[in-house]
Amino acid sequence: MLALLAAIPIIIVGVLMIGFMWPAMKAMPLGWIAAVIIGVIWWDMPLNWIMGASIGGVIDAFGILLIVFGALLILQLLKESGGVDSISYSMATVSTDRRVQALLLAFLMGAFFEGAAGFGTPAAVAAPLLVALGHPPLIAATIALIGNSVPVSFGAVGVPIWGGFDVVDGLVELPLESMGAQIETFRAFLESVGGYAAILNGSMAIFIPLAIVGVMTKIAEGSLLKGLKVWPLAIFSGLIFGLPMIFIANFIGPELPSLLGSLIALPIFVFAVRRGFLVPGDEWDYPDKENWEDEWEDEVEAEAEIPDPDELTVTVTPFKAWLPYLIIAAVLVITRIEAFGLVGTLQGVEIGWENILGTDVSEAVAPLYNPGIIPFILVALFIPYLLGMEKGKASKCWMETLSTVKPAAIALFFAVAMVYVMMNSDPVVEYTMLEEMAFATANIFGGAWHFGAPFVGTLGAFISGSNTVSNIMFGAFQFETAMAAGVEVIPTLGLQTAGAAGGNMLCVHNVVAAITTVGLVGKAGLVMRKTILVTILYGLFIALLTTFLVGTLYAGIF
Repeated sequence: MLALLAAIPIIIVGVLMIGFMWPAMKAMPLGWIAAVIIGVIWWDMPLNWIMGASIGGVIDAFGILLIVFGALLILQLLKESGGVDSISYSMATVSTDRRVQALLLAFLMGAFFEGAAGFGTPAAVAAPLLVALGHPPLIAATIALIGNSVPVSFGAVGVPIWGGFDVVDGLVELPLESMGAQIETFRAFLESVGGYAAILNGSMAIFIPLAIVGVMTKIAEGSLLKGLKVWPLAIFSGLIFGLPMIFIANFIGPELPSLLGSLIALPIFVFAVRRGFLVPGDEWDYPDKENWEDEWEDEVEAEAEIPDPDELTVTVTPFKAWLPYLIIAAVLVITRIEAFGLVGTLQGVEIGWENILGTDVSEAVAPLYNPGIIPFILVALFIPYLLGMEKGKASKCWMETLSTVKPAAIALFFAVAMVYVMMNSDPVVEYTMLEEMAFATANIFGGAWHFGAPFVGTLGAFISGSNTVSNIMFGAFQFETAMAAGVEVIPTLGLQTAGAAGGNMLCVHNVVAAITTVGLVGKAGLVMRKTILVTILYGLFIALLTTFLVGTLYAGIF
């Protein structure tokens, strides 16, 4: 009974967002109100605990929002200056084979924009670019969404890991031993979760490029075979991104795997394709446009052919357009690797509140260690000079970014506050709301929770449209369930965020963003039917992989 009561806030959010298509900024406040009412009536939470937990959640969410703002500000400045067009078209003219274009734009360039900005940006950028190159809008939106999966756990410089899982800080008892190493700090714990999630997502980097080209030709011709003919190049694209992502996540941290991994993979892929490496001899294209299905297009029509680079009016050179992100990657490496000696200094400056309103809840933000400030906002200050922007245009970008972030801010503040209330609901009652939910779930699944964990992450992404918010909503629940069921915690949290990454291609928010940019009005359901099987296979594969890993290489992992 208590477990069902505890689940009501999440159920309310899910019903409002899925059943009634409410935006998160309207649904999340009602979820928080439900958590407060249940906490007061059934968990006897005093008012200071309700307010203390909520304030703690808001402080935590503010740190996440700094990253979101900084990432989107950089992107907005590059859009306004022409930098995004320069980046896009420098990639778009590499090959005329539609399958190669899909691997480059939907997967690798999508990974770059995910690592740099996240929050639905990759599909919204890649899909219209594919349409401009002659891909049918339906196919362009579908493959852009499928590609926006593997890099998502490390999107917006890792915010799903170190922002999304910050809610479990008070649950982890340190020090602990994991993967044969002693974990002394919560930061090191998050790095272990990120490292394991990278192994799961990095393994899927082999599968997703194959899914992109397979789904592409399946829609176009009713057969997977034409797409799978490029399997050597597809697997190559997955390896040159997935392997660096795994290495960076395990040896540097969760901020850079997608951003730096894509910056490594993109030039390698372009160099290989231009020299014909693994490129099939038979170039593939769509049927003649007059033979396209009616559902492939709506308000926006695909172009007939790739635009001539000489005819493009790009005002920023590709090098200058890429430069801000190269600087960001370099600064993050320097500020995240202990050998440079800056980590302790940057982390040492904190703004926060201990024992908020007399409770056990304490939260703080380390502004100098937050990527939203260093390097994002710091680099953003120099972009107008670097790219020759007019002063008024730069100011406009700042204001437009603030306006864009406002709905996300409201949603995040109330989402994190809701989870904090549920996590801190035990000043009087023995177990918190999340613990009651975890005990009930553990009794049902037991040791088989490896197969439940990724789909909880998927559900969270489907509901909220965000890997980060999925981790916020269900991270503590996954932790408590793993403890109650006696399964490994770090792999469970890895499954949570990797499952949410797979769910990213199915979530309503991203699907609507992608189809809107290509003019497919009212066809969200059609696109979701094209991606749902890939999402399910994603979750099943990482569950099977985890079952194998924890029984062999990672036996005894915490």
